[in-house]
Amino acid sequence: MGPGTAQLPDAYELLGVDIDATEAQIRTAYRKKSLLLHPDKVKDVPPDMAADRFHRLTLAYEELMDPTTRKRLAQDLQQERERRERRSAFDERRRAMAADLEEREERDRVARALREQRLRERELRIAALREEGRTMRIQKHESLLKEWQVQAQQESTARRAAPETTEHLPAWGALDTTVLVRFPSDQAEEMWGTAEPPEMLLETPIAQSLQESYGPLTSVRIRSTQKKRQEVSVIVVFDHGVHAWRAVHDGMQLRCTHPLLQDCWIGWSDESGKARPDIPQRIAAWMAQGVTPAQAPLTVEPARTMPHDNAANFDYDYEARTLERMRQAASMA
Repeated sequence: MGPGTAQLPDAYELLGVDIDATEAQIRTAYRKKSLLLHPDKVKDVPPDMAADRFHRLTLAYEELMDPTTRKRLAQDLQQERERRERRSAFDERRRAMAADLEEREERDRVARALREQRLRERELRIAALREEGRTMRIQKHESLLKEWQVQAQQESTARRAAPETTEHLPAWGALDTTVLVRFPSDQAEEMWGTAEPPEMLLETPIAQSLQESYGPLTSVRIRSTQKKRQEVSVIVVFDHGVHAWRAVHDGMQLRCTHPLLQDCWIGWSDESGKARPDIPQRIAAWMAQGVTPAQAPLTVEPARTMPHDNAANFDYDYEARTLERMRQAASMA
């Protein structure tokens, strides 16, 4: 297009015709526009501006009246319209993508806030349950302690009136001071005081708890087994059968008042370290008389002759050497 021709948008816009207009429609539009825009008839603009506008109208008319130029202008205009439509569609997709992104971000924000709120509520529920459980354990312990105090007072009163003679009672058996203590495996570290069982089991928390609750101990050892169990078995020897009886009396019913022993089961032990099905004969005789563990007298009787003391092949020198090593270990400790 030469320097004297009208620009693409101006040609159709100045004449006010569409891109599909015929020559007759273009000619008619030109006559109407020329009557309106002729410099002799326009008084609202300066003469030079009116002349330039009329000149541009004439150029647009000449351009559109040329079939070749009109076709080229129509093609250019169509391409421009298509570019604008593509740009508009792209802008629309971009706006839709931006709106979708904002919507997803808002959904994520709401979901994140909801998760955080649920997490806070869950933490509050867990804390409330823990506090409730702690309160219930304290109340249970206090209830058991009061019950134990009342029972101890009653048994103490009855014990003062009970006979302390041991005449006509069966003798203590060799295993009448030995009990079997079982507790859940997940409490082992708390029972030992360390991650693994120490060598001196008499100094562990479980041994100290048994001594505080029932009486002095002679020995504590773990019952070894090849089976994988969910509990630990410990063989405990008290220094007196009455102490063992009191421990079994509470432990058989899981009624130990000491907090560390509340989940412990305690029963009589046989020679192999398994739960003993019967009870010691002296204790059975006491029970037949209505004597309770709290009423049973802690009498000191003559030492019994153990089975190995009469054995022909018993090595007394070995026993002496063992006692000497134990004394040396105790002095070093």
